Amino acid sequence: MVRYERDMRRIVTIVAALLLPMMLRAYDFSATVASGQTLYFNVVAGGVQVVYPGTSSQPWVGYQVPAGALTIPSTVSNNGTVYAIKSVGVKAFYTANLTSLTIEEGVEEVSINAFGANHSLQTVRLPASLNTLASSAFTQCTGLQDVYMSSAAPPANTATGAFWQVSLENSTLHVPCGGLAAYVGAPWDAFGSIDAGACSATLTVLSSDLQRGTVSGGGTYEAGTLVTLNAQASNGFRFVCWNDGDTLNPRIVQALHDSLFVAVFQRPLRDTVRVVEVQVDTLYITDTLTVVQNDTIERVDTLTVVPTYYSLRVASDNEAKGLGVGTMTLPAGTEAEIGALALEGHRFMRWSDGATDNPRRVTVTGDAVYTAHFETLAANVVEPLAWSLAVNGREVQVYCTVGEAVNVYDLQGRLLTEVVAQGPSTTLRMASAGVFIVQVGGSGGRKVTLR
Repeated sequence: MVRYERDMRRIVTIVAALLLPMMLRAYDFSATVASGQTLYFNVVAGGVQVVYPGTSSQPWVGYQVPAGALTIPSTVSNNGTVYAIKSVGVKAFYTANLTSLTIEEGVEEVSINAFGANHSLQTVRLPASLNTLASSAFTQCTGLQDVYMSSAAPPANTATGAFWQVSLENSTLHVPCGGLAAYVGAPWDAFGSIDAGACSATLTVLSSDLQRGTVSGGGTYEAGTLVTLNAQASNGFRFVCWNDGDTLNPRIVQALHDSLFVAVFQRPLRDTVRVVEVQVDTLYITDTLTVVQNDTIERVDTLTVVPTYYSLRVASDNEAKGLGVGTMTLPAGTEAEIGALALEGHRFMRWSDGATDNPRRVTVTGDAVYTAHFETLAANVVEPLAWSLAVNGREVQVYCTVGEAVNVYDLQGRLLTEVVAQGPSTTLRMASAGVFIVQVGGSGGRKVTLR
């Protein structure tokens, strides 16, 4: 009997020794994100959840504590599979040493105590996709100074104690334009101040022909501002109408969103003017003029076509893999160049209409959407690292071959800066904070976050 008990204890000890590592490894896989920290993930419905790796009551025993500026991306790769990051789990970063936090779009939930007791955490940026901000999500983050919200309305499921045991009277809540009315009640009213940022709209005002007339009133205005647009005809010409058919001049419009206005000018008429729509989206102006030629009076009919502007949108099937470049508003008949910008680790496959040219030229004949499709490179396919970069505040230092094209895009695929590298190091100075895409030559773009 004694020997039996001794043998059983020995078996239990061996089994425990074998099971302990599995018990402590309470995650499915780990990955190092672009900001340098190793994160741990469990596969859940629709993607993955960021989790605390151990089960010990002593935080981070046996694991490297995440520290510094952390960016939780929208996706993560493991063994060739790309997962959407859906949530940050309970106590996932409890007592870590974070100084700033950015959660990219796509993450939907920050769970209970997810970032609790990060005493050095000063800046938090939360995505518009967030719909759950749980109780004590940022409890005891005593150094918190700024919280940036990307949505004009708070997450639908926001716990009143999300910032429990945090004195927010010296902290600032930053919300998008129009968000002041939505961020009321707990926990938002505990912040010492709320900054709604600048609300603006750009009015682009053009002349159909600068020799015939000029315009005024264009610019960027505070949203809701009433703006007077004026069309001034040159000698020998007259104003006819705006591109939307409105004939008022001066004309008052409200700056609610980015808009385009084109003033149409015409020769003075000696007889009649008829403004008619003879095709669905095209406005024609018919002039009947009286001219004298070789002492003979003749009547000449002329036809002026008012430019019709269409929306050309270049989209991406997955913005975590790449962006569409070339979205703009152009006159009908214009030939435009559009492109697909793949991010590192991915490549362009085709356009939604089956074309594979990149870049490609298209003719604007109506409102159109071209969607670029991307795929993830196989694990054994490695892009050559022909260039590198370093970020310091709002400066990006790019190290590449002299003569290479260095481009910077925003997350909508709009080209912000285009320079040619004059030396082994090129400095890009950005006027504002945000997330940008840097591309050198034809390589995959790299995301950078500037604060």
